[in-house]
Amino acid sequence: MGANWARVIHQSPQTELSMGVDPELERATEMTARYGGRASADLDAVMTADAVIVAAPTRCHVEIATPLIAARRPVLVEKPMATTCAEVESLCGLAATEAVPLMCGFVERFNAVVGTLKLILEGRPLHIVTVRHSPRNPGASASVIWDLLIHDLDLVLQIAEPTGEPLVAAQSLTPDDSDTAEIADCLLRFPDGLLTNLSVSRRSQTKVRSLTVATDAALYEVDLLRQDVTVYRHLRAEFLMGKGPRYRSETAIEVPFVRHAGEPLALQLAHFVDLVEGRADRRAELSDITAPHRIAERVASA
Repeated sequence: MGANWARVIHQSPQTELSMGVDPELERATEMTARYGGRASADLDAVMTADAVIVAAPTRCHVEIATPLIAARRPVLVEKPMATTCAEVESLCGLAATEAVPLMCGFVERFNAVVGTLKLILEGRPLHIVTVRHSPRNPGASASVIWDLLIHDLDLVLQIAEPTGEPLVAAQSLTPDDSDTAEIADCLLRFPDGLLTNLSVSRRSQTKVRSLTVATDAALYEVDLLRQDVTVYRHLRAEFLMGKGPRYRSETAIEVPFVRHAGEPLALQLAHFVDLVEGRADRRAELSDITAPHRIAERVASA
């Protein structure tokens, strides 16, 4: 993710990569040779930057972000911000005290099809099903719950805006050749009635990113990878009695136009710049960070 961030920073007309920091200086040098800036193995070197993106392993996020926020540096921390809600709340509290922009890397919020879904959604979501499956990722250090599921927890909260804390039922699988959970399924039931089924895996043979939302008005099928949405509306159904009973259903199918404003990661960077320069609501951004982490922690402990 560090290299991806360096690329979009380099490509953006709003930003310039001034410093790439990695404990392994050779890696930082390789990145800055491609995208600009100076390489360093010393975190203190970024204290003069206008803003900092933390794309280190999850276990290092709090250690890196805390002194940056304390030094009043605007910070974007890749997801998850931390693997305990207490740590996330601590970072958010420090950012609020110091009046410093803090953002979490929930990149799916900037997926064009998510924006389209929120725009066309009719009625209150009753049932949401997500599937986020991937082949093995040898570089993953955190549980699949923190690595993948947290994206879908955030999407549920962003799309449905449910009230209250959900009931949580979950199961996870840690294979013999892994130190952490690689597969997890969870069921959430919110006080307002919303029911969700979320499935994540890092042991799939293919990459799947799907989201299905059911309301009383329609069923919305979303492919987050291909960035398209299909809407189904049931019109009528009947049984036909002839040589044998048959069932006939009539359904209207809509394929809304999805306006693609750019690569989600680049759009996320643009939003971070807006936070830094005061064009976006910093308090609103902070208020949306803790909830998906809190539910992820409950799933992980279920």
